[in-house]
Amino acid sequence: MRLVPLDQDFDAGRKYLNDRSFQIGHVLPLSEETFKEYFHENDSFLLYSVRAVDALFSFRPGREKWTPRADFIIVTDSLPGLKESVARIEEMAIAQEKLVLRTRIFGYDRKRLQVLKALDYKIGASIPGAVSLDGKRFDLHYLYKELDDRYHFSIRRGYARPGLYPVLEVDKAKNQRFKLRGYRREDRPFMNKAASHLNVIRGIANGVFEGAVPWGPGTYEEWLDKRRVFPIVCEDESIGEPVGMLDLFRSEQDVMQHVMVLGMYVRAEYQGLGVGTMLMEAMKTLAKRLNLSKVMLTVFEGNTPAEKLYRKAGFVECGKLPGWLQEGYINETYMVLQLD
Repeated sequence: MRLVPLDQDFDAGRKYLNDRSFQIGHVLPLSEETFKEYFHENDSFLLYSVRAVDALFSFRPGREKWTPRADFIIVTDSLPGLKESVARIEEMAIAQEKLVLRTRIFGYDRKRLQVLKALDYKIGASIPGAVSLDGKRFDLHYLYKELDDRYHFSIRRGYARPGLYPVLEVDKAKNQRFKLRGYRREDRPFMNKAASHLNVIRGIANGVFEGAVPWGPGTYEEWLDKRRVFPIVCEDESIGEPVGMLDLFRSEQDVMQHVMVLGMYVRAEYQGLGVGTMLMEAMKTLAKRLNLSKVMLTVFEGNTPAEKLYRKAGFVECGKLPGWLQEGYINETYMVLQLD
């Protein structure tokens, strides 16, 4: 089989995917913009068998806190194409000293699920009923494979060890008066500052350094304009500033429009004062108005206050996946809230 970078035959890749869009959770043909969201030209490949495309796949190496991890997507109807794509992806991962490979499979795609399991991929988490197709509900499966045994040397990084980023002591806010409201664009500088505090960013962001921001300039506003994110803000009226935010992120997949992903963070000096509980209760109302049947989230193992809050709100654990880098190699716990 012959491997060709996607940018050398972009149109062939898009045509191939549109004929198999169910495999990435879409029913209708994909626009060029949506196609590129799944398959970036600089990290995607076409696998040819003679002259015909036999598989399309992307390999996305992790960055910052996800450095030991890589994610992939494979689209193919061919068993040899799937196996060859997996082999090529694993070669790329080993060359870049990755420790964990991850992907996801929709529950109706049983054959590909069985093949990946036969290739030693494990189901780390399954979100029940997160996928809807032809009037039926299916589970969403997250699979992973650890590559430690493929190395003849240790690649554990010395800078990744438990306790490297301890929680800082901060003075709790006093005389606060909380109210919930909608998001305003002028909130963004306050929330960026809140997210960059080490106590906050250690749980949500793309890095581990105080001063980092978990999204690029303008990214959040772009999501807002496209109605991909639905935010709720908690303001402290005593200072007139937002102190916490909860987001519901819309899935792009046609088969997952009844599910959204939750993200939330609270300013360090306001943690433990009830902000998270207020946001969670408001989220349930918003989720029902959006006709959602489920809300899902991930939380890093050891983030005890967040885990306790989510369980109190009704979220239940659906599994764990390894491969997050910050205080060592920490599991990421998947949780879901059932609404219907």
